[in-house]
Amino acid sequence: MLTETADPTGARPGGSPHAATVAAVEACWHCGAAVPPRTRWRAPVAGEERAFCCAGCLAVARTIAGAGLDRYYLSRSGPLPPALGGDERPVAWNAAAAAAGLVRRLPGGRREVSLLLDGLTCGACVWLVESWLAREPGVVEAGVNFATRRARVVWRDGESSLDRLIAALASIGYRAHPYDPARREALARAERRTLLVRTGVALLAMMQVMMFSVPGYLSDDGIAAEHQRLLDWASLVMTIPVVAWSAWPFFAGAWRDLALRRLGMDVPVALGLAAAFTASAWSTLGAGGPVYYDSVTMFVALLLCARYVELATRQRAGEAIERAARAIPPTAERYEAWPGARTATVDATALAPGDVVLVRAGATIPADGTVVDGSALVEEAMLTGESWPHARGTGDRVLAGSVTRDRPLVVSVTAAGDATELAAVMRMVDLAASARPRVARLADRAAAVFVAGLLALAAVTAVAWFAIDPSRVLPVTFALLVVSCPCALSLATPAAIAAAAGALGRRGVVFARSDALEALARVTHVAFDKTGTLTEGRVRLAATRAFRDGSPADALAVAAALEARSEHPIARAIVSAHAGDVPAAGDLSQVSGQGVAGTVGGRRWRLGRTDFVAAIAGAAPPELDAFAQEAGGRASVVALGDEDGFVAAFALGDELRAGAQQAVARLAALGISTSVLSGDRQASAAAFAEAAGIPVAHGDLRPDAKRDAVAALQRAGAVVAMVGDGINDAPPLAQAQVSVSLAGATPIAQWTSDVVVLAGGLDRIADAVGHARRTLAVVHQNLAWATLYNAIAIPAAALGWVTPLVAAVGMSASSLVVVVNAARLARIPGRPGVAAGGDAASPQALAPAAHR
Repeated sequence: MLTETADPTGARPGGSPHAATVAAVEACWHCGAAVPPRTRWRAPVAGEERAFCCAGCLAVARTIAGAGLDRYYLSRSGPLPPALGGDERPVAWNAAAAAAGLVRRLPGGRREVSLLLDGLTCGACVWLVESWLAREPGVVEAGVNFATRRARVVWRDGESSLDRLIAALASIGYRAHPYDPARREALARAERRTLLVRTGVALLAMMQVMMFSVPGYLSDDGIAAEHQRLLDWASLVMTIPVVAWSAWPFFAGAWRDLALRRLGMDVPVALGLAAAFTASAWSTLGAGGPVYYDSVTMFVALLLCARYVELATRQRAGEAIERAARAIPPTAERYEAWPGARTATVDATALAPGDVVLVRAGATIPADGTVVDGSALVEEAMLTGESWPHARGTGDRVLAGSVTRDRPLVVSVTAAGDATELAAVMRMVDLAASARPRVARLADRAAAVFVAGLLALAAVTAVAWFAIDPSRVLPVTFALLVVSCPCALSLATPAAIAAAAGALGRRGVVFARSDALEALARVTHVAFDKTGTLTEGRVRLAATRAFRDGSPADALAVAAALEARSEHPIARAIVSAHAGDVPAAGDLSQVSGQGVAGTVGGRRWRLGRTDFVAAIAGAAPPELDAFAQEAGGRASVVALGDEDGFVAAFALGDELRAGAQQAVARLAALGISTSVLSGDRQASAAAFAEAAGIPVAHGDLRPDAKRDAVAALQRAGAVVAMVGDGINDAPPLAQAQVSVSLAGATPIAQWTSDVVVLAGGLDRIADAVGHARRTLAVVHQNLAWATLYNAIAIPAAALGWVTPLVAAVGMSASSLVVVVNAARLARIPGRPGVAAGGDAASPQALAPAAHR
């Protein structure tokens, strides 16, 4: 990790291969250009502090070091191409990005890169970036994920380059960098801090200016001219920082839109603010007349509040994928020669098919491959979503992201980096998540039409009044722009969503995407994953049956002794269920996929599969079959026996999540159908579905099969919400109109999700659906009010019936109506007929636990 430091002297403690021979002149460690005197751009690279000529070169070095490839600088034959210079100018990225492995090669002579974008503020920005990149020669695909600020670009090699793409984005006001987690985190912090300060300044000024305006609103006889002038000057002083700094994003966005000859929602916002402030300042400076400082500051404060809520939600969604990326091992232990004993630590991205790597016990497998030596229990939850480890030995296939639980493995790599199955699933999710819905494209076009019509009407009004009464051109045009400023339209949706999101947030439901509430309100079908979603996702001892003399507690003590040293979920469940002292066990041996054998109390014991135990205990008693039938598809049965016969059996499995039955019943009451889509056995999926009251269950599904099942529901006309928790749920989560994950879900599942339930369980999903429907109704009310208001106010202003003062009051009143109506969503109504506390009265349901 690079850390930027400031050195006012410009000196550095160590030299570099690119240092100038003259002591007064330093060379940039990255590009070799001269370093300005007293440079502040310094960072440690390759074990020494280095100097850089600009922020761009420092950024390139930070990216290379962040990828663990800073030794590149020690092995290169010459300096990299120089950066273009300046904080705002594009950096020469081609060589650095290739060295760091940030540009991926695709079949057909294509290249692919993920870019981190700085400057995205709304859905219109997404449309602009995608459209602009699509015009670049050689660009095949361009998609922007608004939640993570990442753009995925594919181009034909030889027709374009990374430098050209970054320069193209810089030309329209967006700074782009090859994706780097450290840079993303720094940009996110800076953006959040800046927007928070802008909002705070606007809110403080709004309250102060409103206080200055109250005397004028309350006085019947008016205020003395000298006092009014003093209040106007005070309001002007408070409003200047709001317009000059807090509202700067609106003006910058409007300028960018106009420079590109397109009309976005920032254009009327900026025009309304500029008109109201200019007229007010003109009046204050001596011309006399009404002022609108209260309207200006309130407008800016409310819009910034909505943007901050949206920003916080979006960044929360983006952080989940960063945690998932950090979970993938950055390095691997590669054998210098196999068979052999010497290994070297290398970057996981540097692995290639044919390499042989050592995966230690408890470590994550860095690449797809085949086991060539050893056997271990491997947990594949990152891909399958199931927490039960599977026995893997010589010749078996293992996948990147899986964890070896108990023993080391030697793996021959078959696919690494972007070629792994894990990377393929993540790309599938990224592509689905970055696709822009039809409603977003329609909104972009509608906004452009609205703004164009508004500006055309303002121009026609000005010309008409110039012919009728030139003295009224300015106040009438100003009044039109102020009264039609889309404050109510801008707040209609975000105010309602912010209030609803806050209310649901207090109940532990977080929305990761701005359009999730609307989509959730239209849901007609909810599909649940099983393990970890419909169930608790933890193995527990559910029942014990003794077959010979002795108590179940004695049998459990022997089983705990045999399993005391194992990390298998079944072993942990048995040991945790035993409350007393664990007797000593010797001669322990584990047989993968079968069970464990050992000596306890001078007797030989076996614990595991029935046939494994029967090898020393003889035929299983009839009671064992009856016990297994009682467990059914909801539990796994583990037998215990010695040389004298079977002693006991244990039923181990998962439990139905608290509140699952109530959640399903409440969804049914809302007219929503339900189903289960699981990677576990069909019998297990069906048993849990029946326990929860879900009529349809599908088991033995791979991630793509789950996605196909969701697509089939959609083709039948359903609006689907998918509830999942593992990376195997990521494709169906991305396919569904609404995706929901719980607090314990994997990072990739949470990142793909529109809704994350942090507390309260499955019953919160029904809360969210019901409140989303109320929210959509309030949004429609707000939009109807805003439309009615504009339909009346705009013609009235154009006809000269509305003064600028009345226009400002009308705009404020319109916004107030919208906000007050939206505030009703800050409270979620009680749920009559539903008892709090979950599903306490329902019987426990058990899920199968895999045998070793």
